[in-house]
Order: sequence, then C-alpha cells, then structure tokens
Amino acid sequence: MAILGVVVAVVASLTAVILPPAVPTALAADASSFQDGYLISDRNFFDSQSMTASDAQAFLNSKLSSCAGSNGMPCLKDYVAQSTPAVPANAYCNAYPGGTMTAAQLVVAVSQACGINPKVILVMLQKEQGLVTATSPTPRNYSAALGQGCPDGAACDPQFAGFFYQIYGAAKQFQVYLKNPRSFGYQLGWNNILYQATPPDNSRVCGTKRVYIQNDATRALYIYTPYTPNQAALNNLYGTGDFCSSYGNRNFWRLYTDWFGDPTAERVTGAYADTWAALGGVNGILGAPTGDVVCINSRYCQQAFRGGTIFWFPGRGVFGVPTVIESMWRNIGFIDGDAGMPTGVVVCVSDGTCSQSFDGGVIAADAVGGNLVGRHVASTWLAVGGVSLGGARGPEVCTGSQCAQLFARGALFSGSAATSITGSIFNVWSAAGMSGGSLGYPSADAVCVTAGCTQRFDGGLVVSGGDHAEIVPAAIATKFFAIGGVSAVGGPVGPASCDAAGACFQRFQGARIDVSPARGSIATTKWFLDAWAARGFEQGQLRYPTAEASCSTVTCSQPFEGGVLSGSPSNGVVAVYGEYRDVWMASGGPSGSLGLPLAGDSCNGRNCAQSFQRGVLAWTPQYGMITVSSWFLAPWQAQGAGSGRLGAPMAAATCSAVTCSQAFEGGVLSGSPSNGVVAVYGEYRDVWMASGGPSGSLGLPLAGDSCNGRNCAQSFQRGVLAWTPQYGMITVSSWFLAPWQAQGAGSGRLGAPTAAATCSAVTCSQAFEGGVLSGSPSNGVVAVYGEYRDVWMASGGPSGSLGLPLAGDSCNGRWCVQGFQRGSIVWSPATGIRAVAEPIAGRWNAAGGADGTYGLPTGSAAVSGNSVSQQFQRGTITANR
Repeated sequence: MAILGVVVAVVASLTAVILPPAVPTALAADASSFQDGYLISDRNFFDSQSMTASDAQAFLNSKLSSCAGSNGMPCLKDYVAQSTPAVPANAYCNAYPGGTMTAAQLVVAVSQACGINPKVILVMLQKEQGLVTATSPTPRNYSAALGQGCPDGAACDPQFAGFFYQIYGAAKQFQVYLKNPRSFGYQLGWNNILYQATPPDNSRVCGTKRVYIQNDATRALYIYTPYTPNQAALNNLYGTGDFCSSYGNRNFWRLYTDWFGDPTAERVTGAYADTWAALGGVNGILGAPTGDVVCINSRYCQQAFRGGTIFWFPGRGVFGVPTVIESMWRNIGFIDGDAGMPTGVVVCVSDGTCSQSFDGGVIAADAVGGNLVGRHVASTWLAVGGVSLGGARGPEVCTGSQCAQLFARGALFSGSAATSITGSIFNVWSAAGMSGGSLGYPSADAVCVTAGCTQRFDGGLVVSGGDHAEIVPAAIATKFFAIGGVSAVGGPVGPASCDAAGACFQRFQGARIDVSPARGSIATTKWFLDAWAARGFEQGQLRYPTAEASCSTVTCSQPFEGGVLSGSPSNGVVAVYGEYRDVWMASGGPSGSLGLPLAGDSCNGRNCAQSFQRGVLAWTPQYGMITVSSWFLAPWQAQGAGSGRLGAPMAAATCSAVTCSQAFEGGVLSGSPSNGVVAVYGEYRDVWMASGGPSGSLGLPLAGDSCNGRNCAQSFQRGVLAWTPQYGMITVSSWFLAPWQAQGAGSGRLGAPTAAATCSAVTCSQAFEGGVLSGSPSNGVVAVYGEYRDVWMASGGPSGSLGLPLAGDSCNGRWCVQGFQRGSIVWSPATGIRAVAEPIAGRWNAAGGADGTYGLPTGSAAVSGNSVSQQFQRGTITANR
C-alpha cells in the first residue's frame, strides 16, 4: 500500500475556537496596502458613534501601563479637563455640553458633536504629539495637542491654545473642509501634492507627486497635513526615510491600521460582527473586512475579509472560514462537494494550520494544502494531536482493510500493526523515504516516556528526545536499551557515525555509545560524557574509550586510549593523559600515594605539571616526569611551583638518617623534623652542596636567604653563606660565626666577608668589609675594625710586628687604643692613628703611655741601623732593635 499521510482537522463536535497568539509585528501595517489617494473611507472617518467614552478610556489604558508624569502633566489616560466651556450648535457642529471631563470623555463628546470618528481624533493625538503613549507629557504637548492653528514654521494661533480648544477646533475644522470644498487647494480628483515642507526643502528639490484623491475624508487629511510620503518613508514604515520624506499622513494611516484595522475597510454588523468578534476581530484569523455582505442566489450570503470569509446559510447560521480552509473547501467542491457545509468553529494553531468540521468530515489545511481527514483514521487523528499534525497531504487511501493518510507532520493508519507516526519520528521517517525507504513500515506504535519516544520499523529503530529524533542502528540500539533507553539517557542528538571498519558511535542527550569489532559496545555517560565532550571526543587527546567507567568508594574512572578520566563529587572530572597517567597508575591511581587528580595538566613554556591530592607530577624535557610530594609539596607550591624560583624538580626526593632533600632547577628543598623544610637556591645551593650538603660542614639550612640592600646571606647549622656583588659567595663558619653574628652579621659593623678564613700555625683570620676577625686558642676571637685593621695589616697582621689583637678598641674621650701582643694602635683627633710596637712600646708604656712623659705618637717608627726611633708629642723614644 502506498503510504500517504495525515494532518490537521477538527471533528464536528468541536465548538470552541483556538486562535494563534496576537503578535504585534504580525498585525503591523503593510506599506504595500497604502493608497495615497484613499487614506480612510468616509464611513470610518465620520463614524462618530464608533466608541463610547468607556471604550475610549479602555483603549487609552491599554496603551500605557504606567505614567511617570515628570514634566508636571498627567498622562492622557489620567488627564481631566476642568470646566470645559459649553459651545452652542453652529453650522459645523452640534452643541457641546461643556463641564469637567476626562480626556476620553472629551474626545468622544467632541467627536459626537462634530461628526468625526473618535478613533480619528485618538490617532491624530498620537500622530501630532505622541500623547496616547507619552509617559511624561509636557504642557506644550497639551496646548498644541492636534497642531490645530499651528502651521509649519509659524507660532500657534492663541485661540486654539489648550487641550479642549485643540480637540474641538480640529474636529470642527474637518467639517469646515467638508462643507466648503472650493475654499481649499486640494479637491477630489487629481492633485499635485508636495513631498516635503519648506523649510526644510527651501530649494524645492523634493518636488510633488500626482495623487488622485478619491473621497472627502482623504481630502480633509491632506488639507490638514498637506504632504504625501515618498517611497523612502514607505520603505521604512516604522522609521525614517530620507531628506524628502514626510510622515504625517503615513503615520495616520499606519497608526489607524495598527490600532483599529484597515481604515478603508467596510463595517461588520449583526451576526457577522458576532462571529468576527469571536474569531478575534481585526486582530484575529480573519483580519479586517474587505467588502460588504454579498448574497449568492438564495443559498447563502458572505462577507469577505483579508484572511477569509464569513458565510451565512439559511437555517444553519453564520460560520467564519479562514482562507486556508476555504481554498481547500472550494477545491473539493465547496458546498456541493464531499465536505458540504461547515458545522463547527475553525481551530487554528500558531503556524497557520487550521481545521474545521463540515457535513462530510473535517478539513485540515495549511499554506501548502489540505483535505478531508479520512473517516477510518479520524479517531486516531484526533487522539494524536488533530490540528497539530498539520494540513492533509492528500485524501485517505485504502487497500482492502488497510487505510492510510499523510499529513504535514504525521502519518495515520488503520487495520495495521501501527496506528500513527508523528512528531520528530515522522520527520525522520519522511526523510528516509517513508515506507519506500530504509525504515519501511512501522511495526509498532511509538512508546513514549517523559524524556522521549522510541518506535520500531521493519528496517530499524527511531528514537526521539524533545523535538529531535534519529535512526539508531541495531548494534547501538542493543546497548541503548541495556543502559535504560530514553528514560535513562534521553534521545539522540545526532545521527550515528560509522567507519569502513565497522566501528560506529552515536551521541544521546545523556550518553555516547561506541561500538567496534575490537572492543564491543561501550557507553560513556554522566560526568565522563561532558568531560570527554569538552576535550573534543575522539578528536581530542583522550581519543576513544577502551572500557566503561568503574567506581570505588571515593571515585569513578574511565580509561581512554590517550588517558583516564577520573571523577569525584569534590573534585569533578579530571583528565590524566599519557605519561602522567602511566606514573599515576603505577603509584596506585586514585587510591595510591598521589590520590585523585585535582586539575588537568598545564605548561608554562619551561615545564609542565599536574596536581593530585597528595602530590604533583612535574615534567621537563631534560629530566622527564618526577613526583613532588610529602614534605616538599607545600613549600614548592608556596614558591610558585614550576613557575617559581625553584622551577621544576631534577630528581626524586632522597633521605638520610637525619634529613630529606629534593633537587630542583633553581635550588634544593631540604627538610628535617627539627628545622622543617628550607629552600636553598642557586649559588647558595652550589656552595652548600660542594661542602657536603646536609651532612657536610655547614649542616642543614636553618632559614631561607635574606638581603639587607648591601649583601645577602643564608644560615645553616654550622655556618652562614654570605654574598655580595663585589666578593661573591663566602662562607662564615667555625670560630668566626658567633662573633660575626654578635656584631650584627652582614648588617653590622663588620659587614659581609671579603674572603674566606685563612690560618697560620698560631692563628686564623677572616676579612670583612668593615674589619678583620682574628682568632687563636689563647686570645679567642677579636675584631679589628677600620683604620685599626688597615694599620695592623700594614704592620704584617697576626704575624707582623704587633702580633695578635688582645681585645677590641677602647676610648677615654681624648684618644682610643687597641692592644696587641707586641704593642698598640693609638688614635686621637689631633695626631691621627699610629702603631707603637716593640721595642718602642715597652719604654713608652713604662713612661706612662699616652698620659705619660711622651704623650701620643705623632709619627711612625723609623729604623736606622741597629736602632729604631719614634716621635711623640713630647719627645722621641729610641731603642735598640
């Protein structure tokens, strides 16, 4: 049987109408309907009874939900005109009663007095000053509300100032135009009408248009606003055109059309009006009327509308039939055909598909086509959505006991295993060639749950989720049902993809299923599906899954060709790739020494790393993959990890009986229970390691390096490494460490060391920027500073004429002195600094020293032959050598 199809209709028992939602843009004026010589019919223009005051007030309320009123005036919907004057009848208007009135009351009262449609006045108020929708109108908006007496380029006539005078004056003026046709420039028939006013068109470059004015209402509008819109204004109906564009009469026609329907349309009355209103009126499915009632013989009468026709049948009543139904109805014979006359109200959905019941059944139609819904499939059609299936794509076709009918969005059957194919499954079946395609006939009805539907065909399975459906190949379908089907993983999001080797995969809302001859079928779901998707599926570094996910008490993991996805509630899903995966799995994986991965790997241009709960795997091209964990993890990370001063690890941590250390590109981390973990960087590291490292002469580091602006240093258990730009890295240790530190170390009087310590048979010394430390078992360590040091070192230092220092320098207010084994160095402001050595020192001291017979030395010792002499303040001492 050739499968045709199924679409939309309404059975005769339906009596309610379902209308598409009102969408402003769908009801907006269409510039192609604009007639420059026929802006509004005379009937609509002069219909003064079209609105009551309450109608007008409801209209104003509908156009404005809130009012700011920030310019001192209320919005039009709230405006009250106090004590408007009573105006007696005159040649143009009946008597106006006067009194206090709302804006709506005033508009309707003036309209009725002067014979003008209040809808025209409301449109003019918007066209001239935007008053209908203004949230903060100004006094000027009201005093010139309709522009009456306010010619272009001139001040307003004072007699028309004020809201009442504007309304009454404009309404009366229209009657003046009507009753005095020869007094004004525009007449019925052909007229040359300007495109633009002067100014701005001072040079008259815009010109005129020849317009055939068809009626008095249009003539009155052109006299009131004497310009016609050019094509640019019509091309941008809701915006602006060009320099020659004027907008007054365009805006009048557009506003009237948007608010009240076609201004040129005829009236709808009586039972026609009731049916039209029930179908939404001008904003409904029929739209505005395009003609009066016409009766055809004595069989029926009809009134035409933009979107259809309202029919009256004697003895039956009035029925609205939209164009989409009417066209199909007439195609199948109209009232004399199989359908007969309508019996129910039209039902439409938002895409424009409609259905309506007739004597012979239900017509379901859309913009493409339609037909009667077959009697064998009618109950199924209604049960599976009726009008939502779209228009019928042909009549019902029967072969023996089996019937079928095709619709825009479904196929219906009777007398077979399945009764319907609808929705997104129907779309897939249609795309596959319907019954003549790969899927063939349905072998069962769709089985649906909240998440989607599955339907079996002779040639395969179709699964839907939401508004999307796909064919699911048999190999994938087996796994799909094994993991819970559409209820568990939703519908497919794309078609299956297969390669020449027989491997296939298909993505579902909550899973991806991969099947291959080598691995069988693997489902990737939940956490791992999203993580794999974020990494590019098989195109990414993970490539294809090698097994399904497995879980322990703390985590779940899934292996892939290029890595592992590991997930937990606290850490989320993290990928571990390549060598990271190999080292991590060798350490025990999620339950091993490193624990769960915390984030993916990252690189900084010099090294790469991946963090785990209890360690980091760091990689460099030179040193490969090395673990940083235990004591060293937090200090390394605190220093910036691989991007910090330490850089990447060069080797795994090593431990001795007292300490553990790990070498990095920029330094060493050394740790012990007593000292904690301390970093030793760069040249500190090199010197320290050359001294034997933690087990060498300096011992363990006590703290990191520090600088004072002149020098830098790092302390160890048995010494300090001090550095200056001039002298480089020098060790201070042994005898000299404590005295140097007692003097303030590198920040003290001695400053930084300038050389390593040196020893002779009797003593050791170390030079510093500010002095020398000299030590011996008998004298201890004594500091010699500044000029004392210079004079002492000039005399030969510890092995020279003065020998070892005995104590530091001392002062009495007049002079200072430092004693040595074989003499002294004396300084005073008057005599400067001089050394007094043996054999002079003995005789000088015996004579009372600086306070004795000779006083302070004023010169250095001089040798002559076997004698030596030295000048003092009060004499010279000479002694044999």
